[in-house]
Amino acid sequence: MRTAPILSTRPVGDAASYFIRAGYRSRDSVEYFADESDEATVWQPDVYPYAAVRAEQLGCDALIDIGCGRAGKLAALASTHAEWNFVGVDVGENLAWCRANHRFGEWIEADLETTRDLPLDPDVIKRSLVVCSDVVEHVLDPRPLMALVRGLLAAGSRGAVFSTPAREFRSGYETPGPPRNPSHVREWAGDEFQALLRASGFEIHYAGLTRSDDVSNGLSTQLVLVGVGKERP
Repeated sequence: MRTAPILSTRPVGDAASYFIRAGYRSRDSVEYFADESDEATVWQPDVYPYAAVRAEQLGCDALIDIGCGRAGKLAALASTHAEWNFVGVDVGENLAWCRANHRFGEWIEADLETTRDLPLDPDVIKRSLVVCSDVVEHVLDPRPLMALVRGLLAAGSRGAVFSTPAREFRSGYETPGPPRNPSHVREWAGDEFQALLRASGFEIHYAGLTRSDDVSNGLSTQLVLVGVGKERP
């Protein structure tokens, strides 16, 4: 059974800390995350099935996966939704591996620290749902990534699904950081991440928890569905 975390008495942070509470330490450098693990554990096993259901409900037949890694979960969806358009976005070895090994999809190389738009057919964007699963915690500055996703929504994409660790269930609101995972720059508590999303111009349609993995089945990952809202100045 999931135990509720002890609530923090400190307010959510401001834009300078990406809305993480004062006293938290983020990493100032992080290594490239090569998605090449052979372990049997499936991380965030329910995010892509959730995205597929939402896509069907929203009338989408295209999925844009921002930070797709080696796209194993995207491949699983492609096997059951062969008629859909799939777009994977990543950089470096992960993207090269996708191009060499997957026989489906469109693969776009983009540095998520700097890229603000993607070379995509406008019709594909308008038929799409965006997925950004456990990516935002890997980037030093999340603002370009948020702007990229918001731009897709502004261009007609029908929604976006984010997932990221829920710090309050991993290590507590008051943990000083940096995260235990050396490839994570920072981790947000739920109220902090939702504040970041709203400040980035998103309207939150759903926010809850999902399984971190299929071994412990612990609910310690945030799952958020957003649409385009008003970006704060």
